[in-house]
Amino acid sequence: MDLFSHLNWYSGDFMNEDGEPIKSIPSGKLILVSDTLESEGSFLIHYFLQSIFKATTSTNSSTSNNNSNNGGGGCGGGGGGGGACLLGLNQSLYNYFNVGRKLGYNLTTEHNKGNFTFINGLSTPYKWIIEQRLQQLEDQGIDEEPQLDSISQGFNPFPTIHLIDNKNITSSSSSSNKNKNNNELKDILYKIYNEFINDHKKRVMNNSNNSKTLFIIDGLNLLESHYSTNPSGSNMDILNFLQYCHNYIKENSTTCSMIILYHSDCDEDTKFFNLLQYESDLTINITGLKSGYSKDIDGQLNFIQKDEKNNTFTRVNPIHYQALDNSIRFFSMGSRIQ
Repeated sequence: MDLFSHLNWYSGDFMNEDGEPIKSIPSGKLILVSDTLESEGSFLIHYFLQSIFKATTSTNSSTSNNNSNNGGGGCGGGGGGGGACLLGLNQSLYNYFNVGRKLGYNLTTEHNKGNFTFINGLSTPYKWIIEQRLQQLEDQGIDEEPQLDSISQGFNPFPTIHLIDNKNITSSSSSSNKNKNNNELKDILYKIYNEFINDHKKRVMNNSNNSKTLFIIDGLNLLESHYSTNPSGSNMDILNFLQYCHNYIKENSTTCSMIILYHSDCDEDTKFFNLLQYESDLTINITGLKSGYSKDIDGQLNFIQKDEKNNTFTRVNPIHYQALDNSIRFFSMGSRIQ
């Protein structure tokens, strides 16, 4: 079975002309994916990327066939294709790249087509490290440092966006450092928002056939933990950021969606997680099997869907999943022996 047709069937908003649910990521939705240490949810991020890139490829193929048959150009229909803008806070680009190759898509190719943008939130070359290294070379009497090999240079098959700009943090005093860090979290959230919006607008302007954009945050816990060491930050800043993103998604409901991965068992206080669920249109909770270990099924997906009109929440029938090396399979409850 297909995950998205399962969700779209219950929502009833995304149906084709035959009344069948569309096999694509729901548009105009803020989707929260929550997992635990026992049931890790990164496989869904890779599944979302695989779905949107394969839909884009099939849409381009059908469009080119129609153009050749009709002898003219035209815009593709609602094939569900598009691009993705991924904020990587949980895994490295090397990991996303390798998993993508196993699942049948190439991130370098998708980036060259304008379908993929990566925001590196894990590491960035700080200016003070470079200056310190240059000072060491000067003290040793070395004019030019030998060129690093590809492994030491880091994995960078295409241009990426660094979440944190280079900063010289050694030249400033402790008091100025404290003042500078007061709004650091807000600055980071502001940059993420702008990068998301600019990526969406660029894709809409440059590619009318595949203008849908999927915003992905993998994962939100790193941003949440930032406020505990920041004197001015709080998780309310993150909620305000998500509300801004949610409003933008609603205003462009036919061309973008957002998916957030959050580890729900990292904090004993569930207040922030409950607020995340309330803000989201759909929550996907990943859990293990209640019956215990199974060689055919890895876990269960539970769904909580929000009705904005009545401001109520509805539980959608859960499904089982199996994560394989080069694919992910979903099953209706009871369709396979556990």
